[in-house]
Amino acid sequence: MTAIIFEILVFFIYAALIAGLIKPSLIMRWSKNPTRLKVLGLWLVSLIIVPILAVIIIDDEDLTEDKIEIAAENIKNENYSDAINSLSEIKSDDPLYSEARVLINEADSLNKIVLEKERLIKEAEEEKTAEEEKLKLKEQLKRELASINEGIDFTSYRGTVDAIKMEIVFFGSWAKIIKKGEDSDDPEMQKLAEQLKAKVINIQEKEFPKLRKDYAEVIAEIMWEHDIYVTPSGNGNRYLNFTGGIFSANKNKKDFQEQLKDIPTMFRFKQTRYRWYKGADEYTYYTTYEGKDSDLVELNNTFL
Repeated sequence: MTAIIFEILVFFIYAALIAGLIKPSLIMRWSKNPTRLKVLGLWLVSLIIVPILAVIIIDDEDLTEDKIEIAAENIKNENYSDAINSLSEIKSDDPLYSEARVLINEADSLNKIVLEKERLIKEAEEEKTAEEEKLKLKEQLKRELASINEGIDFTSYRGTVDAIKMEIVFFGSWAKIIKKGEDSDDPEMQKLAEQLKAKVINIQEKEFPKLRKDYAEVIAEIMWEHDIYVTPSGNGNRYLNFTGGIFSANKNKKDFQEQLKDIPTMFRFKQTRYRWYKGADEYTYYTTYEGKDSDLVELNNTFL
């Protein structure tokens, strides 16, 4: 309460300053020569004296009462943490300590109720989101199956290296959907994922040989200008052959292979083979992919 009185007093000091600056004689009636400068000086002295008096006059009990009043208001406004922090500053030897403890217990109980409500709401929202995601995935699995059953035209994924790569990215997106379905705890989704996986594997086994052939043809047109001849060979076009005089030097083979980076692996060529003239029986080879065309595609930075 005493603190409130001092707040009111400070308000009147500021009001007096404004009035004194307008008409100094209203404030300094005792002065024969009241001036605005004197009013300002008196105001500054008041600002120094009032806090000193506050420290001297306001006792600990008044401060505790203020804390309890503020804490009670915080509890009313559901600011339980602020109330607890304020009341926790009251020492055990304070006469109002017991009252403070009662309020702390009340605030703590109410705070726990609020936190529990928030937890339940968050949990319900997470469950709802998970259920919505599950429903979306189920519908997506069904759509992909229906799309494959209707037949997919892959002819648009031809003509350039980037276009051919996009078909493999397409396979990768299927693989991600399948993985999510397999990891689901929903039996229906697991079954749908299994059905989609079988169809995707079948498509990949048919498409990868075509992709390798198309890639070799696109690269052959580019490399022809540099007197390098490119051809696919082997069952399913699993080998990528480069032939040119430049490959008479081993360093050139190594440098060229490094420039290819992960492309041969992406298209699942088993080997890249280098000859320095056509018809050569001997060649230098690099092993690039040892898996199967049926392996689901895992997307990584190579495909970006």
